[in-house]
Amino acid sequence: MSSEVTLEELAALMKKAAGVTVEPHDLEARADTPFAEFGLDSLGLLGIVGELENRHGRALPTDAERCKTPATSSTSSTARSRQEPDMAGHTENEITIAAPLDLVWDMTNDVESWPQLFSEYADAEVLTREGDTVTFRLTMHPDENGKVWSWVSERTTDREKLTVRARRIETGPFEYMNILWEYEETPAGVRMHWTQDFAMKPDAPVDDAGMTDIINRNSPVQLALIRDRIEQAATTAPA
Repeated sequence: MSSEVTLEELAALMKKAAGVTVEPHDLEARADTPFAEFGLDSLGLLGIVGELENRHGRALPTDAERCKTPATSSTSSTARSRQEPDMAGHTENEITIAAPLDLVWDMTNDVESWPQLFSEYADAEVLTREGDTVTFRLTMHPDENGKVWSWVSERTTDREKLTVRARRIETGPFEYMNILWEYEETPAGVRMHWTQDFAMKPDAPVDDAGMTDIINRNSPVQLALIRDRIEQAATTAPA
C-alpha cells in the first residue's frame, strides 16, 4: 500500500466524503490553495479521514495546521508520526442558571431530551441503563456538506456529589474524550461547570490546540442555550 495520498484519491474523497467537486489537475495547479477556498471545512476533513480509514486502514496524516492545502495533505503518512506528540487538550467552561437545582439536574441529565436542550444534536438514543450509568448514541445535525456525525458515549451520574463523569466510547478522531460535569448551588443560581480532557489521534485533521479552540467557541454557545431553556422551564413550571 502506498504511503502517500495521491491527488486523484484526494479529489475522489473530497467528492465522496465532503461533497466538494474538484479535478485532480485543479488540485495540482492550486496545490498551495487553502482547503477552505475549495469549500472544505474541518468537518469535511474528518469525513475524508474516516473514508481513508475504512478504505485503506490508515488516515490522512495531518492536522489542521499541517493539512491546509492539497500539497501538504498528499505527503508521506510517516511524516506526522516522526513529530513530537501534542500536549493533551483541556477546556473548562461554565454558566450560572437561575433555576432550582433539581430542575437543572433533571433536565441536563435527561439524555433523551438533549435535542431540545442543545442546538447541535438531532437525536439522542439511550442504548443501555445500568444503575447510574447510561450508554447512548448522539447524532448531530448534518453539517454544511451534508455529513452526519454520530458516536456512542457513556455517562455516570452522582447526585450526592453533584457530578457527572462522561466519556466517548466510539472515539472517532479522538484518542479519548472525558467530560466532567459539576453542579454547585450559589446565591445567583446553579453553577454548571464542564471540564473536558481529550487528545486527538495523530492523524486527525485537527490537533489538540485546534480542538481546544473549537470547544471553547462552541461550549459557551451551548451553555447559554441550556441556561435559557432551563430558566424558561422554571418560569412556566407549576407552583
